[in-house]
Amino acid sequence: MQTRERILQAAIEVIRTDGAANLTLDRVAIAAGVSKGGFLYHFGSKDALMAGLLDETLAVLDDELDIREARFRAADPAARGTFALAYLDYVREPYKAADDTSASILAAAALDDELLANTRATFERWQERLMHDDKLAETAGLLARIVGDGLWLIDLFGLAPPTKAERHEVLDLVSAMISDHDASHSAGHDGEAPGAEPPQAGP
Repeated sequence: MQTRERILQAAIEVIRTDGAANLTLDRVAIAAGVSKGGFLYHFGSKDALMAGLLDETLAVLDDELDIREARFRAADPAARGTFALAYLDYVREPYKAADDTSASILAAAALDDELLANTRATFERWQERLMHDDKLAETAGLLARIVGDGLWLIDLFGLAPPTKAERHEVLDLVSAMISDHDASHSAGHDGEAPGAEPPQAGP
């Protein structure tokens, strides 16, 4: 394991055992088995360390979404909305990426607006994929994002999470709504809109 990764892993362990409020450079350096100078070579400040932890958390989420989308695309290469399906599938079960450590990292980052810049950029990229690159109607892609983000944040911070049955029922309903909405949207654009007057013959 490279020194940078070892420091990040040590920081995660410190957060798990002592909480984000007690995260200090000295504690992380000791836990990682590196000198203070070696630590500062990779992370010059606590903010830089938090930014690294946040980027690592988002990278895990990004990889999971890509893996799940590839699975849906392999099952049906012609399918539309594979990223939306992956987005919803990610929250079908309470996922261990959304554990106390991730919650602590995000909560700490939220105290500094600049640390959230990469987070905002990541979510903007995901929204672009859902609404413009996924071959879905924009509102269908946005619905997938709102539901996926909502469940993820509920799990992340323990905000009265739904039961497993309730979660599955909601996700099945949303998936069906997205499919129905996209089918009607595609039909309306592929042919004449329902009720449209036929074109008039020329003189």
